[in-house]
Amino acid sequence: MGITERKVTFMQNDISFLIGLKNNLEYTRFFYRQVRSIYPEVEIVFVSFGSTDGTHQWLDQLDDSFLKYFYSEESKTLSDTYNKAIEIATKKKVCFLHNDMVLGKFFLSNLSKDMVENDLNFYKVIEPPIFTGDFRDWKETHDFGDDIHSFDFQQFFDFEETYISGREEPVSRTAHTSFFLCVRRDILLEIGGLDNLFNPMFCEDDDLIIRLRLLGLKTVQLHRALVYHFVSKTSRFSKEYENKTKAIELKSQRNFIRKWGVSNDLALPLKYDIGIIVKNGNLDSLYKLEHLANTIYVDFPFEDYIVKEQANTKYDLRERVKPISELQKHDIIIHINGKAANRKTVDMMENISRLIFENKSKYINPLVFQKLFLKIFKPYRPLIFFREALRKEKLLIYKELF
Repeated sequence: MGITERKVTFMQNDISFLIGLKNNLEYTRFFYRQVRSIYPEVEIVFVSFGSTDGTHQWLDQLDDSFLKYFYSEESKTLSDTYNKAIEIATKKKVCFLHNDMVLGKFFLSNLSKDMVENDLNFYKVIEPPIFTGDFRDWKETHDFGDDIHSFDFQQFFDFEETYISGREEPVSRTAHTSFFLCVRRDILLEIGGLDNLFNPMFCEDDDLIIRLRLLGLKTVQLHRALVYHFVSKTSRFSKEYENKTKAIELKSQRNFIRKWGVSNDLALPLKYDIGIIVKNGNLDSLYKLEHLANTIYVDFPFEDYIVKEQANTKYDLRERVKPISELQKHDIIIHINGKAANRKTVDMMENISRLIFENKSKYINPLVFQKLFLKIFKPYRPLIFFREALRKEKLLIYKELF
């Protein structure tokens, strides 16, 4: 064995494959057999919370010295699942995978050779044409089968060889985000792993990547480490979640905005301390605006809103929704006429961080005449007041993991 080969073998033994499980034992068995057929000694870490289909019994009967696993009858979030996997992994680097994947024959060797150790690495994912029209650096659309029964191994492995040989640059910088990542384990432990605010799933990857970028990590795309992904067989398209996906996505998106102040379509957010004062509003306007502020102050009863919405967030809504009589100091105060609020109002508020950052004079700190004009002719428009808007996003990098 030559020096280069020994180095690559050592690097391959430096990576743990982390796989969260929730039922779908058929795909887990398929994934495990395929990985072990090409990578018999890579560390696999399985974690299952709440599986009821025999997954836990199957894990117990595996005789594999390179396997780490944990299970519990309690159901938890996707974030909790991967955080536990990060905890019990033993290697220097960890790679997030799903059980509805087929790994390329050169995946591990190219992951080891091309990974930028101190940055956040995304590997290449090949998917059938289920989600189209959403170009991402980490994704290619090619149909080699939409499930494990129709999958064509040989066509995929032939494609892998051709694709790799045609790449001039194995690594490039990317502004895109993906759950399918590889990074140093100690960095994830340092920041507290994934945030289980997002229950049971969705947006936790966007949140994690924002925090890693704020920590200073660059995001890079690895073009020669390929997997095939059947797409969401254990999540959005599973029997458990297929009829709940839209509601779960909405809940997670609202919690993402509660945390960061913006939707999850920006590479880096702009987080400010915002207080919203709503007069002449109702529960409908409260629902449309509450997640856009640190605290919202209203002049109408809101107990029914808290009772209904509290189940959808870890944030204490009694700290986020208050009567106007309890108004506190905020860096930015925004006044909204609840009676006149409409879609334009919400659109402006959803873009409020950008307006503040760019200090748009036509929207910010209106003078007496401007306020009068807006109240009469554009009563739907929020009135935004601040002297100094301090950025708060770096305060959200760290969280407790265990």
